Amino acid sequence: MNLNHLRVFYESACTLNFSRAAERLYISQPAVSSQIRQLEEMLKLKLFNRIGNKVYLTESGKVLLDYAQKIFTLEHEAKKVLNEIKETRKGTLRIGTTKTYARYLMPNYISTFHELYPEVCIHLSEGSSTEMMQSLFNMKNEFAIVASTDYPKFLNSIAFGHEEILLVASPDHLLARRSPITTKELANIPLVMREEGSVTRQIVMEMLKKINLSPIILFEASNLEFIKELLLRGEGASFIVRSAVEKELSQGILKEIKISDITLSMETNIVFLDEKRLSKIARAFINVVLKKDEKMFH
Repeated sequence: MNLNHLRVFYESACTLNFSRAAERLYISQPAVSSQIRQLEEMLKLKLFNRIGNKVYLTESGKVLLDYAQKIFTLEHEAKKVLNEIKETRKGTLRIGTTKTYARYLMPNYISTFHELYPEVCIHLSEGSSTEMMQSLFNMKNEFAIVASTDYPKFLNSIAFGHEEILLVASPDHLLARRSPITTKELANIPLVMREEGSVTRQIVMEMLKKINLSPIILFEASNLEFIKELLLRGEGASFIVRSAVEKELSQGILKEIKISDITLSMETNIVFLDEKRLSKIARAFINVVLKKDEKMFH
């Protein structure tokens, strides 16, 4: 089917007036009539009936109009998306995230995004979830990927993922051979804790408080690689999200210590001040990260 003929039919069917359709298409009225006739001959169907000075759609014409509307709606959407891609080709995007995600997850997302938008420059800043939310208020970042916490009401969020929080230690750790352990045994384990402001730390401390345990804190650190190095040297145990220790667990150089009747996890979100203020580049990145078949933003 000739798309030009279909467009002429569509405008004629919408207006039920060949002269008005001709004006919309910037062609002559005889040209409209000629192309409609050619389309009818090709389909071997009558699409319009004339009764007096008025034009009406036949049943076949009504069916074709329904499909033509879908086709031209898709054409409009395709043009809109392609224009957005063209407008998103160049620019700078500033993102904030936790130190864990900056190290273990973001490189993959940024690499995928750069395959689609190679000329976009990305500035990635990292810190605790609290620090990254503050970066939004200071206009340093457009959005942040952080662990769930008590967000201010004026922040918007989109669910991003779910993380297990594991207690891990060296395989040579005394309690590593007795996994799972009891909460009573947990009270005697020297811990390497994340820094203040870390949601992982917050969740762990809340759990310990509920079971009336005061932790033995051996070290506090914000650098996860430093924490893992301490664990490898046999210095206590630490609560770490699974994605950050997946490699070490699979290699057997760190081991999960299960705790009877206790499971820790946290939700992560993409947070931003106002959807309307997000740039097209930011929206494109979020859609890539969420791997949405349909765009999250329109």
